Amino acid sequence: MQEMVMIAAFIAIYAIGVGTISSMVGIGGGIFNTPLLMIIFLLSAQFAPATALVAALFLAIASSISYWLQNPRPIIPKAGIFLAVTTAPGSIIGVMLRTLISDDYVLRLIFGISLMPVAIKMLFAAKREKGDIASELAAYDMSLLTQKRLALSLFGGFIGGVSAGLLGIGGGAVIVPVLSILMGLPMHAAVATSMFTMMVTASAGTAMNWISGFINPYYAISLGIGMVIGGQIGSRLAPRVNSVQLKRIFGLILVFPLVKMMKLGQMWLDPMGTSILITTIGDIIIWLCIVTPIGLLRLYQLRKQSRDLLETVSPSESLVSESVDT
Repeated sequence: MQEMVMIAAFIAIYAIGVGTISSMVGIGGGIFNTPLLMIIFLLSAQFAPATALVAALFLAIASSISYWLQNPRPIIPKAGIFLAVTTAPGSIIGVMLRTLISDDYVLRLIFGISLMPVAIKMLFAAKREKGDIASELAAYDMSLLTQKRLALSLFGGFIGGVSAGLLGIGGGAVIVPVLSILMGLPMHAAVATSMFTMMVTASAGTAMNWISGFINPYYAISLGIGMVIGGQIGSRLAPRVNSVQLKRIFGLILVFPLVKMMKLGQMWLDPMGTSILITTIGDIIIWLCIVTPIGLLRLYQLRKQSRDLLETVSPSESLVSESVDT
């Protein structure tokens, strides 16, 4: 009994951190929780995403309440409900697709290959100029969107729903770009509205997972408690903390559990799975092979941006000096 309490406490503390980060960037946290459940607690590729999606539901509810009480309120209900029309059925279809795949390792590969671009995208997160949130929210008018943008948004919502049900990630990694790029919401509003939509998305997928019997209540509740606390913290910190730096750091870290989840190190150095040490060394080498080139490319981009900035500043400075001389 004591051991179970200790494990539950560890999971809850871990989930507080995940919930804080996830609610700040508008994702469901499954991208962190699914690998944890599979690698550390050895849940199958059917149970892990189903259990992680329950935690995403806890997070979505807690974060939405917190965002709803903020002034100005960053949630745009009309946009969130509009996307939920396709995210909910998409989530159910995602669960059905996952249950059709019986091979556990095939699902591991699907998770790893699908989530790896999300982790890499986090590494390339770009800084956005902060505007006046109140005026941006007041100026937003969904009726100005074209029929084409609305149709593309619904399709994007469907894809986000499928990813939620299939991978247990909540769908925010897809929904936030849909809301911000296709529907034109300010970034802070896109994150908050994503959480609002996620309540419907995660509810549909969780109901389907429960009927299928793929949820582990012990881990789900432990994760959920931590996610609720983290969701409250993150939604309050979101307007003030540099979420871009957090995305880059966690993108860097996240690549490793995805490599581990796909057992790439074991396939390369220890196909028989006889040595955890050799397998881990293989995973670390593969992780470095992925993140090192990305880090060097990111460093090159930052230096290029700095040079371009200096070049744009220099002419103005020379004009000032010339005027002073005359």
